[in-house]
Amino acid sequence: MGRWYGLWHGGNGYSPPQPDDLEEFTSLAEARSKLTDRHRYGYWQPSHFAFTHREAADVLTPCVGEDCEITLYGSADGLDYPDRRIFLGPRGGVRVERC
Repeated sequence: MGRWYGLWHGGNGYSPPQPDDLEEFTSLAEARSKLTDRHRYGYWQPSHFAFTHREAADVLTPCVGEDCEITLYGSADGLDYPDRRIFLGPRGGVRVERC
């Protein structure tokens, strides 16, 4: 699958994502990289958010928790149930699971 659409949640210090927060990722690898970068470097390095329903933005993501995740969807219209979930594993790696 080429493009993915996802909702990022930064953990318990962040509010749940809203449909307007939907982002577009060019690949599964890009989504994994974004999750890692937002968790490890977000307090000092802006992360690019390629929003689908509003203007793209470069944003700092401070205080991202280890419970952060991105739920991925195969299309921008089908947000009823995610296809995949990307999250941090117990040793800090990034894991992907089918939903």
